[in-house]
Amino acid sequence: MSLPKTIDLAAMKTGGLIKQREKDLFAIRLRVPVGRMGADHLRKIGELAKKYGNGMLHFTVRQGIEIQGVPFADIQTARDELEAAGLRIGACGPRFRVVTACPGAAVCPNGLVDAGALGLEADERFYGQPEGLELPHKFKVTFAGCTSCCPKPQENDVGFHGQVEPVLFEDECNGCGICEVTCKEGAIIMGDDDLPVRNEAKCIYCGDCINSCPTDAWKVKRTGLAAFAGGRWGRHPELGQKLADFVEPEKAMDIIAGVLKFYKDEGKRGERLGVTINRVGLTELKRRVL
Repeated sequence: MSLPKTIDLAAMKTGGLIKQREKDLFAIRLRVPVGRMGADHLRKIGELAKKYGNGMLHFTVRQGIEIQGVPFADIQTARDELEAAGLRIGACGPRFRVVTACPGAAVCPNGLVDAGALGLEADERFYGQPEGLELPHKFKVTFAGCTSCCPKPQENDVGFHGQVEPVLFEDECNGCGICEVTCKEGAIIMGDDDLPVRNEAKCIYCGDCINSCPTDAWKVKRTGLAAFAGGRWGRHPELGQKLADFVEPEKAMDIIAGVLKFYKDEGKRGERLGVTINRVGLTELKRRVL
């Protein structure tokens, strides 16, 4: 089947319908916030992939799912069945994209914050909402539960990772030195009094000292989020720049909203946020957002 001459492929792609190499075949991108999906929904997607597509699914690098090989003539019917099953279409283009996240503290033993819950909150707040539309370019957000940064917060337009500040209760320390051995950053050394000393300049707030202490002498002083802005991958990759440490989790949405406003005010069409920050200045972004 030939595609209609009036078809707007760019508009279709923005709406989550991506033209494939084959003449009239498309991939339907589904919206999967933070990569979570129930087994029943996943089963339904498989059924529709066989019914309308080529039976293949593509799991994207941003935790989404695409049904491949759907003929143009079947797109609307396939969409209707997906929506009837409670499955939503994703999106491309210059807008706020679906939020990604690791499972975080709700599942992962290394998690310091509930990254999944924060990601779902951000997706609900900004995806498809006016402040997340009509941007200069795409805008990606992710949440990582700890300093391992599995979903790569420094490579997103705005990214967060959990962090924890330790404090030593000296009277509970037995001087075993396990924390010194465990610390991969060399931020802890044993002092002359057989008590550990933390070098704050080297500490990345991972919490390994807290987790490894056999007497629980290292305790949590505070927990929060490190915030980054301006990261991107692609042809000209650049890591995001740090905005702040120990952001209270409930303030994360305010930071995203502030960065979005800055981007709308200062960004040029086709310019990623990182380029805008480099042009206008990180100091100015911090002034407006923080």
